[in-house]
Amino acid sequence: MCLTEFDEEEFKRVCHNDGYIDGRAEKAIEAAKNLLRMGLGTHEQIAQAQELPLEKVQELAEEVVAEKTTK
Repeated sequence: MCLTEFDEEEFKRVCHNDGYIDGRAEKAIEAAKNLLRMGLGTHEQIAQAQELPLEKVQELAEEVVAEKTTK
């Protein structure tokens, strides 16, 4: 087992970056859902514009359709 020193500054930096990346992903997902709701662009175009995998956009499209049917 190898032990290393705990670097508090590095820990804070990594946690901050992870939070930033998570926040960016959440914004991209919400923007993609809004585009889908408005019917703007194909799934491929939305995936490219929001830097999301096509599969994720297709999943979001299903969620948007489900939202419409439950209202």
